[in-house]
Amino acid sequence: MRPLLRCAALLAALVLASCGGDVGIGIGVVWHGGDHPWPNHPDWPSWPDRPQGATGLFPIAGDVCGVCTGSTDGTGSAARFNAPEGIAADTAGNLYVAEPASATVRKLTPQGAVTTLAGARGAVGYADGDGNAARFNQPSRLSADAQGNVYLTDTGNSVVRKITPAGAVGTVAGNGICGSLDGRATGAQFCSPKGIVLDRRGNLWIADTGNHTVRRIDIAGNVTTVAGSPGVCGSADGRGGTARFCNPQDVGVDEWDNVYVVDTGNSTIRMIKPNGEVSTLAGQAGQCGAADGSPTVSRLCAPGGIAVEGNDLYIADTGNATIRRINLDNVTSTVAGVAGRQGIALGALPGGLDRPVGVARAPDGSFALTTHNLVVKLLPAK
Repeated sequence: MRPLLRCAALLAALVLASCGGDVGIGIGVVWHGGDHPWPNHPDWPSWPDRPQGATGLFPIAGDVCGVCTGSTDGTGSAARFNAPEGIAADTAGNLYVAEPASATVRKLTPQGAVTTLAGARGAVGYADGDGNAARFNQPSRLSADAQGNVYLTDTGNSVVRKITPAGAVGTVAGNGICGSLDGRATGAQFCSPKGIVLDRRGNLWIADTGNHTVRRIDIAGNVTTVAGSPGVCGSADGRGGTARFCNPQDVGVDEWDNVYVVDTGNSTIRMIKPNGEVSTLAGQAGQCGAADGSPTVSRLCAPGGIAVEGNDLYIADTGNATIRRINLDNVTSTVAGVAGRQGIALGALPGGLDRPVGVARAPDGSFALTTHNLVVKLLPAK
């Protein structure tokens, strides 16, 4: 149980009371572009043609077909993605997708129009600049602020970058050398970082994957190591440098300043309290499995992404092809996909997913997922 969250939830309740690999693709819903628009085309972030309370998996952009790989701008099913990973939403309902394979960052408008925000398809490198003049090397996860700035981990370059709403790319921290060094801005070093999230105070939290640590970049650009030991892959709860992670790939943060770590190499979900204490919320280190239940019972398999909604955590359980939910009592359940069955099936839940990686909460309370070469909308049962 997360005591801090439990107390906050009880307090809120009292206040309210007083005030009132290659796999086969199985298609559940077939959708194509051209003269045959998608059934119930989702106008992000709301569907006027879909009743309130509907659940399921629905297409946003990309398509499923024999030749649907690539990285092509377009609207809805005419767009193409190439193994997208991280995804983030801004307050206006735009989505941003990190596409490591094409070395680009893509943008999806609320109407489903996909454009390349920064980078050039297949042009791997390291360069700040505007739009297509910028260069990335395996950009993998993103986070957006209220002003529409996008922060991302440029994994192959071992740096953290920023993209303005106009598409101007700059470097926030890291010097392009794989290492582990605290310091200010480009005087610091990371090693193949993946996870990134912006907290309510303006700090950036980084899952420094290659170093097996969690780092923080404050609003002044100072980089510090908060938990884990650089270069040591392991699994141990504890405070600060006594804790151990193994290849963490994503991070999330709640409104109480708790940080959640997708500890991919251990197949677990971890929590860092504001005092630096690390605990395990779900899964068993070294055990790839698929079991719902309490922390001692639950099992995950190489999870890759996380989104936080109030007291609930939504996990892209990549190896199991599912989306999992961890509630306030740290009980894990499966909300979408079928464990061990990699394949796309849209429509009614549980549906089917193919190695989902990115998961982001949108302003309307739904979730956007990256799975296969698609961006998909998830409306889970509450």
